[in-house]
Order: sequence, then structure tokens, then C-alpha cells
Amino acid sequence: MIRKITNLIIFALALSTLYSCQKQADAIDHLKKSCLYDVKMDYFKKWSNTFTEIDTYNSTGAIASKSFIYPVGYFQLSANSTYNVLSNSVPLTGVWDITDSCKLLLDKGTPLERQFDVLKLSTDSLTLHRKDNNIVYTQHYVSFRCPETAKLLFRWDNTVIESEYFNSSGVYSTSVQYPDGFFTLNADNTYNRISNGVSLNGVWEINDACQLVLDKSTSNERSFEVQKVTADSLVIWRKDVPNGVNYLQRYKKH
Repeated sequence: MIRKITNLIIFALALSTLYSCQKQADAIDHLKKSCLYDVKMDYFKKWSNTFTEIDTYNSTGAIASKSFIYPVGYFQLSANSTYNVLSNSVPLTGVWDITDSCKLLLDKGTPLERQFDVLKLSTDSLTLHRKDNNIVYTQHYVSFRCPETAKLLFRWDNTVIESEYFNSSGVYSTSVQYPDGFFTLNADNTYNRISNGVSLNGVWEINDACQLVLDKSTSNERSFEVQKVTADSLVIWRKDVPNGVNYLQRYKKH
């Protein structure tokens, strides 16, 4: 099943790349002509996931079940008619458009094509609504903000690392590890890490793209998306292209 889904994603990405250039002008033109357009709105900002409500309907049209999930990640449209999604450890890129009925359309003409009603769009929140047969998804987002330095300056204890191994054909394997150790970000922009008895020290910063960068300008430089930081938890994600691995790392405050 994972391989089948992965192949569909790869096929969709290939088609998205093929059509993105010719669709760029059309997408912007369709947006400006739609009921969603407001000259004061920034349509290309980054949105952080908050939660998704999932309603399942029975044959009579009544709600049979309701559930909520809380994925970590973001959603962003770009001015070149492409979009980027990161949901937990799963990245996805494709193309977007606006239909004549003011729906957000992603990956038109591909196996991943889907349409969303835009229930709410403001400077600080976005709500999308999509129906898939008898299941309705309502996805809630808030405006993305760079992580505040003060919220990062703690010792964070390891809980779990989720890894996805990929090659040119897509994801071929996954693993979950529970390393013993911690990760500390210090106020002097140094960090200390111990994982299963192996220690590592270096320097850190938040770059202009709001990424956590460790050991910048060294052979060990790596950048992380800060997916979530709360009073007691930290979630970071990075793509290791040379080694073909996506890492989702979860921590709890010591």
C-alpha cells in the first residue's frame, strides 16, 4: 500500500512539474478573478497546521463518527502556482489553481487531484473543507510564525525519531527509534547533544527562513523545520538528501 501511494505521488509530482510553467499565469489570473481575491491579502504566506476534523457520514446523510487529528507541519501556496505541504514527516509539492466556483484545486489532472472549499481566509487563519465520498475533512491552519528563541532555550529529552528512507522511486522503508539522550539549546548559541552515549557540541541559529540551523558553514551543517514548539514539547524535521532520509524528531522538555 505504501509503495502504491508513493508511486501515485511520484507520478503526480512529475505531471506537476510538466504543467507548472504554463499554469503559472492562469492560476494567478484565476485567483484575481475569483470571489477569494482581496488585494490586501497575502495569499502566499505560510500556514501552520492546528487540527483536522474528520466527519464520516452514513447512507442517510447523518454523521456516523467524528474524530480529530493534530498533524504538525505547514501548507503554503507560491506565486509560481506551486504549493508545498509538510504534514508530520510527509512532504508534498504540486500545483494549485482556483476554479470558476472559487474552490482551491490542487494537482489538477493527476491521481492526487482534490478540491477544497475555502471556509475562512483572514490574515491569521485559514480553514479548508474537502469531501471524499462519505468523509468530510475540515483542515484548520493559523499564520506561521518563526519560533521564538526564548521558547527553544531548554534541555529537550529525546522521545522518538521517525525515519523515512527514499530514493528516486519514492519512500521504500520506514523506521522508528527511541534514542536515550537529550538536545540542549543554549543562550550563547551553542548546543549540546547526547544520543545513546554519543555526544556532539556545536553552534545553532535561526535563519531568515525560520529554520533551525546547526553548525552553519561546516561539513556537518544541517537545517531543520521547527514544526512545533510548546511549553513542554519540540518537534523538528529535516530532509537528508545525500543519504535519502527524512527525519522527524520529537522531544519533551526535561
